[in-house]
Amino acid sequence: MTKENSKRVQANVNVDVAKDAEEVMDELGINPTTVINALYKKIAATGEIPFSFSLTADQKADLAVKRASRKVPVVKLRTKQEIEDFFENEN
Repeated sequence: MTKENSKRVQANVNVDVAKDAEEVMDELGINPTTVINALYKKIAATGEIPFSFSLTADQKADLAVKRASRKVPVVKLRTKQEIEDFFENEN
């Protein structure tokens, strides 16, 4: 591929993820450019992203807890007595 028929694509990737992925690529004898070209070719050929973007069961559970916690009122406790009263009235 010549510079005339190539386009520069930049992305920010988590450092640890990049290290892990690059170790795999090194073992395979390929570089990130080869992987990105293969990904783009697959997308162009199939009209689809070749993997699923979905939450794991744990991520879905975490999200449900976050959403539920938004509905819980926030109680500000400023004094020792307010803290004691809060925990006494917990039931």
